[in-house]
Amino acid sequence: MQLIDPVNEKLLDEKIVGKSWYGLAFSHDEKKLYASGGNDNWIMVFPIQNNKIGKADTIKLGQPWPKGKICATGIAVNQSNTVLYTVTKEDSSLYIIDPNTRKITSKAKLAAEAYSCILSPDEKTLYISIWGGEEVACYNTTTGKISKIKVGNHPNEILLNKKGTYLFVANANDNSVSVINTITGKTVEVISATLYPTKLTGSTTNGLALSADEKTLYIANADNNCLAVFDVSKPGNSQSKGFIPVGWYPTNVKTLGNKILVANGKGFTSMPNPKGPQPVIKTDNSGYQKKPDK
Repeated sequence: MQLIDPVNEKLLDEKIVGKSWYGLAFSHDEKKLYASGGNDNWIMVFPIQNNKIGKADTIKLGQPWPKGKICATGIAVNQSNTVLYTVTKEDSSLYIIDPNTRKITSKAKLAAEAYSCILSPDEKTLYISIWGGEEVACYNTTTGKISKIKVGNHPNEILLNKKGTYLFVANANDNSVSVINTITGKTVEVISATLYPTKLTGSTTNGLALSADEKTLYIANADNNCLAVFDVSKPGNSQSKGFIPVGWYPTNVKTLGNKILVANGKGFTSMPNPKGPQPVIKTDNSGYQKKPDK
């Protein structure tokens, strides 16, 4: 776990953790940092003081793997720090937690494996990307009811504009981003993030960031080692502005002023993979695998 000053590009502190996964959120007073503990099936709670990471406490969701199969992924916290939401990939659920008592107050079953979650500005809706179900689940935080919006294959990171009127959804297997009008609940357009006009999988679109004026969308294409850049000032009529080469397997992108910050999952440059897929050899079967029909 690393705490970084992004303005001065300086590492402030770091901690070694036993297990981790996608899922990271500050409390709104920035005094606590919540992080997924992966297959330990807990949320780690780090106090932040004087630019240092303190000793973690934990919010336990269940017994550690293999006794429990939960694995928290996305995390969201409300403004008053009275409710923490986390979604999971092993038991496909939404956990609602009181972060002060560290107790689970309720739990809702989701359609399939979940990836990320984000609260609307009015905190009335929690949007959840259902990675295994080609949809975004919309959880009503007042009634507990869940509605669904159809998106692309393997939706992962999701992003709201400041007003909460548009939701961007990265669809990894479709190399695309769904743009949803949250007022109507309808998809207004699907942005293709590919280098070439193809519907084959391979770009692995998995990270999103808006510029400060929200006119430009940056899209991480993990398997293309680049960012796709789009003018999204007119929703429903977005225009490509080209690509920015980055490191090896970009997994997350953020903006800060005139800076674009990219986390590269495998390093700064790609490496040879001589024992990997061999597309020119007819005997190679290392592509997409699925269970045979019974």
